[in-house]
Amino acid sequence: MKRRSERGGTAPRLSTAPQTGGCTIAFVAADQVLMERMRASLARSPFHFLQSGDPPSPGEADLYAVPAAAMGSLALDPGVPVIAYGPPNLLRSAFLAGCADYLREPWTAEELALRALRILERSSGSFAFPWGEVRFEGKDLRTPAGLLALSPRESRILTKLLAARGSPVPRDALACRAWGKPAAAGSRALDMHVASIRRKVIAAVPAAGPRFITAIRGEGYMIP
Repeated sequence: MKRRSERGGTAPRLSTAPQTGGCTIAFVAADQVLMERMRASLARSPFHFLQSGDPPSPGEADLYAVPAAAMGSLALDPGVPVIAYGPPNLLRSAFLAGCADYLREPWTAEELALRALRILERSSGSFAFPWGEVRFEGKDLRTPAGLLALSPRESRILTKLLAARGSPVPRDALACRAWGKPAAAGSRALDMHVASIRRKVIAAVPAAGPRFITAIRGEGYMIP
């Protein structure tokens, strides 16, 4: 488990460390009621926690859980994945700001813990499916059938989808990941890249099936 320092600040932080995984989750909240609710819930879980000040220094946390409304104002380590939480209307802006997952209100401590562990398990770049493991090797994907060649943009899109597996990723978030900016109105470039990824994966691993990447009407795309 990584060492943490006690520092002052205005935003309480709840750091949780699973007894088995050795990871550190820095939970940031300005709401003391929410902090106490988390304290009570985590006390009954396999987690223990310490409370200190503002978000930790680089290297102190493996994952952040932060309010969606504060993502732009917090000094977070860019190499650490973020779970944002808040109302549904902030989901799009949070993903555009780079969060790996989003907790829509209302949510529970148990949901946060499960999503955090999912992200941390996948931080190595290995993802488990019923038909086998896939792993990124550079921009290409290692599948049970061998190495699958992807373009740089296809690789960036697929990485974003895999990191958020089970949750829809907005179209603009995928476009920003691939092109560095939201998609132009009426552009089908993202859809063509997603179709190419789906086609390549299914050709290499037929068991993946046509729903390997699913279009979510009004939201974006998702890997179930």
